[in-house]
Parts: sequence; structure tokens; C-alpha cells
Amino acid sequence: MPRPAPPTRRVRLRPADPFDLIRLIARSQADPRKAVAELVQNSLDAGASLVRITWFTHAGRRALSVWDDGRGVFPDLTREEALHRIATTIGASHKAQLSASERHRQMTLGKYGIGLLGFWSVGKTMEIRSRVAGSEVRTLLLQEDRRDAEVARPRAARLPIEETFTEVVVGAVHPAAEPQLKPRRLAAYLAGELRGQLLQREVRLEVLDRVGRGRAPKRLVVRPQRYRGVAVDGPAELPVPGQAAARVELYLVPEGEERHGRVALACGGTTVLDDLAFVEGADRSREPWSLGRFEGVVDFPDLEVAPGSRRGFVPNEAARAFLEALPALEARCREVLAEESRRRQVEREAHDARDLRRLFRNLPRLLPQYALFDVREGRAPGPAEAGPGEPVEEPTEAALPAPVEPEPSGGFLFAPGPLAAVDLRPRRSVLPIEGERRFRAVARDADGREVTEGIRFAWSLDGPGTLHELPADRGAAALYRAPEAPGTSRVIVAAVQGATRAEGLAEIRVREAAEPENGGGSGVPDPEPVLAPAEPWRSRVLAGRWEYNKGHPDYRSVQDDPRRRLRYLAHLFAKEVVVRNFGDPGAGALLERMVEVLTHIGEVLPRRGAREAAVSGEDPAGPEDREGGSTG
Repeated sequence: MPRPAPPTRRVRLRPADPFDLIRLIARSQADPRKAVAELVQNSLDAGASLVRITWFTHAGRRALSVWDDGRGVFPDLTREEALHRIATTIGASHKAQLSASERHRQMTLGKYGIGLLGFWSVGKTMEIRSRVAGSEVRTLLLQEDRRDAEVARPRAARLPIEETFTEVVVGAVHPAAEPQLKPRRLAAYLAGELRGQLLQREVRLEVLDRVGRGRAPKRLVVRPQRYRGVAVDGPAELPVPGQAAARVELYLVPEGEERHGRVALACGGTTVLDDLAFVEGADRSREPWSLGRFEGVVDFPDLEVAPGSRRGFVPNEAARAFLEALPALEARCREVLAEESRRRQVEREAHDARDLRRLFRNLPRLLPQYALFDVREGRAPGPAEAGPGEPVEEPTEAALPAPVEPEPSGGFLFAPGPLAAVDLRPRRSVLPIEGERRFRAVARDADGREVTEGIRFAWSLDGPGTLHELPADRGAAALYRAPEAPGTSRVIVAAVQGATRAEGLAEIRVREAAEPENGGGSGVPDPEPVLAPAEPWRSRVLAGRWEYNKGHPDYRSVQDDPRRRLRYLAHLFAKEVVVRNFGDPGAGALLERMVEVLTHIGEVLPRRGAREAAVSGEDPAGPEDREGGSTG
């Protein structure tokens, strides 16, 4: 017969030594700067309008004080009672009585009453001096790793004269903590750590240096950290179902920046996670935050902050709701990156066209037997062909890419959409002073079909001149009028469909009347990229348009290197010039093979004389190269 189970007994958890728990909590704060930020946080919670941190020397050791003019600790109690309560209520902060929304409104992160214990990571002693409404000053003295605290009259001979103040002095700063607490480094840390609170509170936070000598600044005003890049156009809040909305402030960092962009996670204006890429743990980075292209902060007030280190958060229901809402913000960030990529592509194509014209502008003079292309042949001239002051004619409606209509038999199964890009024509114009140009925008989906459903356009102008939207075209057209002086402008149109946004750019140069640069219309047509990855051709001339295949493997191999890309396009145009002047049937295909070889030998072509130098032991650059001379 089975034996009956023993009766269940309830056991109340009780630490063998409560001070061991205090010691454990105090040692959990590893960063001395974070401990100072906790002291400043207490000053902010007390409604201070001025917080002053002083770095000085006392009894031959470095010391640090945090002074504020706030309402003081427990202002309704006597100073002895207030300081006694601080020492005897560790782990039971009065702020714990506030709801999450009330803490957010008051921006008081303290909840556990253990922030003061962080001084163990800074120094050996901490003295809290307090006066309220002209009362006598009393102090609370705590020492690292000591069970006892003292409430007494102040030992300092000189005390602040303000009727209400609180001052926390940490003495005998640990030598290992000194480098991080030097005024410049501490001020920079606080500017980021407390950025949200400094922006939303009317408070002045300053750091005084009583140790530095020479020209080192003696007073540093801590101002909220400024983020790099361009502000991301998007919602300022991220809805979190069942919780308070998260505040969003994001900036797009230019590509190629040496410093990696990071987006912090904050709670009530104080950083709880330095990099949102590791919101799910350090072993798994999260895109797009891990790409380094964004900088800023996402502030979610309903997080429950880890009590010891005040870094990280408790994985409760609020945290789960936030992580489930975060993909919506990440989708918007990916759209921003795609828009930036398209904008850079347009700018890159414009730069390539300009550089290519410069490369070939002297060819008719140096090699008069070669005729360039008649850039007026079969199409309206662009700025590459038009002379100064010669207006560029706008393409007719037929010249613009026509929307693709579904065919009655076996056409497209689905209607066009959603919005993927906007086509703005003409892309480049040269106008005389006070000339006019009409621009037209066409919204397109990923397949190049025109999208009309739910599209609205917004026009803007970057540069001199005026721009007026034409209502008759339902916002899809605008009229630009050039100023009274030469200059450069950009017309920008944004197409919006719901939450999706795409931009198109057009460049305008306003010039005084002069003779055409290329004489008689002979010049370099603008290179027009065509995406045709399944076709073998690299470039071609059709009806006066010079097109290159940006889907060809050779182009893709050089597209990210500006020098190699320009050289590749120059080889292609040289091929077109040779074919135009001396080509035989089939010569184009043969010359494209030559371009193929030229494209790839650059990857392995050694420096001049490198092999000979390796044998002889001489410098391959040669004496002329070393001295900056020409080798001819």
C-alpha cells in the first residue's frame, strides 16, 4: 500500500543576513557614471531647477558632490526623521506608491529605494546634507561595506546658504573610477544618459572642475545629446496595445560614417539599454538597428527597470507588448533605407553623367576624326547637350513612360500597386533667367506600372526660384519659374499612399544666355540606366538615347566603386563612339568583349614596376613618384 504524501508546509523567505542582500545590490552597479546619474536622477525627482556636480580634492583624495535646489528629501519631516527614514527604508522607496503612468508623468524612475547604494562603485564614503525651509542642516553618513549609518550635525565648516538644498558628497573616490568621472567624460555621459529628462524639464545641470589646471574648462553645462544625421520623417509615437505609447526620435546616419549609429531604449527619459539592436539579448542582434544607419531613442515608459544595475528591463507583460509592437517601427525604418538608396542612386547617376561629359569634352579637339553624337537627334536635349541659356524642352506626354495597362487577353492579374517609386520628368533642365518649366510626376509600383489609387503628391523646392502646383493635374504637375540670377535648384516631389512614401528629384540649372558648349549639338548624351539583367548587352544607342544595362553582371561588379564605375561607363561610351565612326556590322559585339576584359583586368593589374621591384628590392614607386614628380 503506497505511503501517503507528507503534508505541504509553507515557508516564509527570510535572508539569513539582510545586510548581505544590501551588499549584493550595492555591488550590482558596476559603472560609476551610472551611480552618479542615479544621484542626479534623485535631484530631478525632487523638482530641482539647478543641479551642480563638483569634482574636487578632499584630504588628499578625489571627491565628488551633487548639489540641488529641489524640495528636499521627505520635506514634511524633520531632518533627523527624514535622513533616518532614508537609511532604514532601503528597498521600500516612497516612489513605489506611484503608478506607471504617474511615474512617467513625473519622470521619476526610482522605485526600489536602492539608488543611493550605488556610491559603493564610486567611493568609500557618502554624506547626505539636507536643509528644508531654513531648518538646521543635518547629515547622513554612510561608509562602504559598513552596516551602520550616522545622522548628525554637519562636519563641514562651510555649508550652502540656500534655505532649501540637498547635497550628496562621495569621498575617497576609488582610483579605478577616477578616469571615468573626470568632468568632460562625466558630462558627455550624462548628456546621453539623461537626455530625455533634460529636454522635458526646466533644469540646468552643470559640472564644476576644481581639480583641472591650465586652460581646461572649469564649468561645463550639460546639454542634451545631439544626434547625427537627418531626422526620420515618421510617427513620433509607437502605439503599444494595452500600454502607454512609446516616444520615437530617430535620425538617419549618412552611409560610411566611421562611428556606428545606435538607437537607445529609454524609460521615462533615462537610458535602460544602450543599443536597441540587442533588445532580445546580446547573442542576437536585431535589424535594422544593427546596421548602424540610425541614431536616436525609443522611450517606452511602461518598462519595469531592473532594480540593481538600472540597465535592462523585467520581461513582463508590458515588455512583451512592446516587443510585439516594435516590428511596425522597424518596417518604417526599412522603407526609409530603401528611399535613401533610391535617392543616392539618382544622385549617383547624375554625378556619372557629369563626370562622363568632362572626360569626353576635349575629344573633338584632340581627335577631330571622331564625331560625337547629335544629342538633339530623336529626343529633347538634356542639360548635357544644351548650351548655357538654351532651354531644355519638356518631353511630351508620349515621351514619358506610359503606364502599363492590363491586356484583355492574358494581361496582368492584379491592379497596379502598391506605391514603390515616383518618376519625375524632366529629370534635368537648363533654363534661362526667368524661364519656366513644367514638371510632371508619375507614381509607379515595383513593376513600373502607374499607380493612381490613393496617391497624393507634395511638391517642394530646394534652391532659388518659385514652384507652383498645377491643380488641373490633380497635384501631379507643377510649374517652376527661374529667378533673376544664375543658380542651381532641385524640385522634389513626394508621392504618398497610406503609410508608404516615395520621392523623386529633378535638377535645374539657371544660366545666362551664351553659345552652346558643344558646338552644333555634338556632345555626350546623358547615360540612361536600364535594368535588364536577362539581356547580354552592356550599352546601346536608341533614337539618340544612350542606355546602359545596370543589371549586367559587369556593371554590378563595379557599381559600388565610383572610380571603377566611371571607368566602366567611359569604356562603354568609347565603344559607342568607335562604332558610330568606324564600326562594321558586328563591331559592337566585338568591342563589348573588349570592355569585358578591361572591366576585370583592373582587379589584378599590378602597380607599375611592382614585379621588378620585388626582384631588385627597390621601391616600385620610383624616385619621381616618391617626390611627387610626373612619370610621363
